[in-house]
Amino acid sequence: MNYLGHLVLSGRNKEVLFGNFIADSIKGNSYLNWPKKIQKGILLHRYIDHFTDNNIYFLKGKRRFYVDFPKLGGIINDIIYDYLLWQYDLKYQSINLSEEIKRFYRVLDDFKIMMPENVKYMYSYMRKDDWLLNYQTISGIKMALNGIGVRTNYSNNLSNAFDLVEKDMDNFNNEFELFYKQIKTEVSTFL
Repeated sequence: MNYLGHLVLSGRNKEVLFGNFIADSIKGNSYLNWPKKIQKGILLHRYIDHFTDNNIYFLKGKRRFYVDFPKLGGIINDIIYDYLLWQYDLKYQSINLSEEIKRFYRVLDDFKIMMPENVKYMYSYMRKDDWLLNYQTISGIKMALNGIGVRTNYSNNLSNAFDLVEKDMDNFNNEFELFYKQIKTEVSTFL
């Protein structure tokens, strides 16, 4: 899962949410230098990543990208899952993502001073361009994919990966819903 999925799965504790958000920039045991609840968020992020990377439903989607986008299937599917999370919420109206995103930004704004510099830099663009809200649209997801392609020096046309999703949308949606049901249960035992 990408940024939105991680934030949604963070629960209501602000420090856990913040820790989950900064976790990719916290390496090894250096998480122990943070307050306990932020540590829990960092570990939650790692737990979510491990679960996701080994989940049968996530792996099915990831493998669909291997032919056209070798080595980036997991990254692409992470981003696609944020789009599918939006579609899930629009269908079931169980999360109220529009309001939750406002809460996420408020919490992250409050913790901005504590963000590692690389996260603070990225977050300024996320906030300015409202990535989390834009994940709900095809154009927003394509923009996110292109951004990843450029930042990784992989491709200027990573947005073409969404064509594969559109051709197989039913399978992607079904797999996401099964995955999401499982990960919510797993995370509830962690929190």
